[in-house]
Amino acid sequence: MKISRLLTTLLIGLGALIGVANALDASEIGAGGMQIVHQSSTTRVGEIFELDLQLPGVVTNGDQITVTIHEPVTDELQFLDSTVGKNLGGVLTSISFDVVELNPNPWGLAKIKLPITDSGETGTRIARPGIYPISIEMRTVNQELIGKISTHLIRVGSTPLEKLRIAIIANLDTPSTSSTGQPASLTDWAEMLDSHLSVPVSLSFHAGSAESYLLASSLLQFASQNYEIIRNPIVPINEASLLGAGLAAEVSSLLELGSDQLKQFGELAPTTLWVGHERADETQLEVRWARGIREAVVHPVSLSPIPKESPRGTVELVTNSSTMRGLVIDDLAPSQPHDTPSSAAHRVLSHLATIALNDQSKPLITVALGWNGQGPDFANAFLAGVTDLEWLDPLPTSSAVNTPFLVENGQPQQFRVQSRVASTNRDFSQYRDAVRHLQALRSMVRDEDARDYDQVSDELLLSLSSAVSELEQRDLWKSIVDLVRLQTSLVDIPPDESIQLTSQKALVPFSFQNRASVPLRVELRIISERLTVEDFDDGESTTIVLDPGVTTHRFRLRALGSGSFPISIELHSPNGGLMVGKAQAALRATTPTGVGLGLTVGAAVFLAGWWFIDTRRRKSQRP
Repeated sequence: MKISRLLTTLLIGLGALIGVANALDASEIGAGGMQIVHQSSTTRVGEIFELDLQLPGVVTNGDQITVTIHEPVTDELQFLDSTVGKNLGGVLTSISFDVVELNPNPWGLAKIKLPITDSGETGTRIARPGIYPISIEMRTVNQELIGKISTHLIRVGSTPLEKLRIAIIANLDTPSTSSTGQPASLTDWAEMLDSHLSVPVSLSFHAGSAESYLLASSLLQFASQNYEIIRNPIVPINEASLLGAGLAAEVSSLLELGSDQLKQFGELAPTTLWVGHERADETQLEVRWARGIREAVVHPVSLSPIPKESPRGTVELVTNSSTMRGLVIDDLAPSQPHDTPSSAAHRVLSHLATIALNDQSKPLITVALGWNGQGPDFANAFLAGVTDLEWLDPLPTSSAVNTPFLVENGQPQQFRVQSRVASTNRDFSQYRDAVRHLQALRSMVRDEDARDYDQVSDELLLSLSSAVSELEQRDLWKSIVDLVRLQTSLVDIPPDESIQLTSQKALVPFSFQNRASVPLRVELRIISERLTVEDFDDGESTTIVLDPGVTTHRFRLRALGSGSFPISIELHSPNGGLMVGKAQAALRATTPTGVGLGLTVGAAVFLAGWWFIDTRRRKSQRP
């Protein structure tokens, strides 16, 4: 009995292992190394559908490629299934090619051409417009499956009564690679967009990341009337966090700098429009509402709850204290592991074509370029398809967000924004300390000598970027404080000494040494309860200029008493934000001052009068 149970258990385990092994084999096969490098975005009757196929690294004689075209999809759900090779529908035609016949180049790139006809006599018969799933298989001479991938053929030829409206937003700051394998630059985006000037695209980026291009060339512009540039701060920031920390002036400066720089690239979008680059939450929307933002574009993950399907049209985005018009980016057909930029872009285009042909609700789709590593190559293939596909009606985002609302029960559809608090209670005391030190040093320097300091000030402001790590920020802020302390240490104040006054008033020299290479302004304070400086407007301080080297200034001191008493000599930055140095000195006044002199004279007069009276009295008493 025990043996039979043990055998049963072993058989079940063996079956499970075989199932897992088969599943692993299937997942490993996948595309088998095949990729679609390029294909016709749309095809008409009488045209040739072209497909550039990257074959696996090892190809042998007898390997075959089979291209199967299926019945057109009837709805969006079937389309999504077809992107992963499911629910493909009936087979229209299946064509096999020997790999040798395709004559692949040395890098394994082969071109497949299918003439399209509506009669089937001279090519592949595609009778009516639609989105046709295509499955591509590669097998060995023994019919062993090497790999399988799917794509779609978009057969055009008639235009739907209502075109599908789309709004296209491109995030040019996204980390991505160009066709050369290098990180995509703003120049790569500009060159790509120059090929698609007829398609409206809203461009979102931060000019701080493009500063080198601004300095290098004035030709980098998005000059098409169809391109609008979303207003952004010069670097990405957590606006709510900075405002919560009391840095409103810095936020205003970053926003103003961003707009001023972006103007050099092209036409700016309205001031009321904002695009959420990351997850937008209630706090972020409310601070933008406070500065005049009235329309926003957000990702579906910013909504609460996250909708199963993104709303396809203008909706109301609701927070505790504001209601904005909004568009929600649509999550279209997802990418596949074997994708190239071209195949991924064509899948999105096919998804839009499916909606345009089958959805009669007149939707508005918001498409995002530049997210998830989709760089200029993806955007290039997608925009080329948008140009070819007359079923689409692309709109500028600023126009799309002001189209009529989606309506539910007679009211605009509303979506609650996530209440997640994005602004954290960060400690910006080190930043403020760096600002105080740098402003103090700037007040000591003439305008013509301030270039280096102004550059450091710009770096300090830009360090508030959310793209800069907290560790990097702290290191920069500390280094600025250290730099200022080093610069101010180059000014030496008089050493501790005694000052001798032999009269009530006297001109006293004070010498200072400036070891910096430029003149520095400082505020000199000479402080004592028993002393005033007649050359000082307020009796205690004045601003002096210390040229490089040793500078001597003479000041008229007035003692308010005799004897020895301490005085404090201090050097401050002209704005009063920083003490440059301090020294103590002892002052000894040996000449009677006004009060003492008055008492002495009074006593002398009294004694002289007493002596005169006494002398008269004695004479009168003589016989």
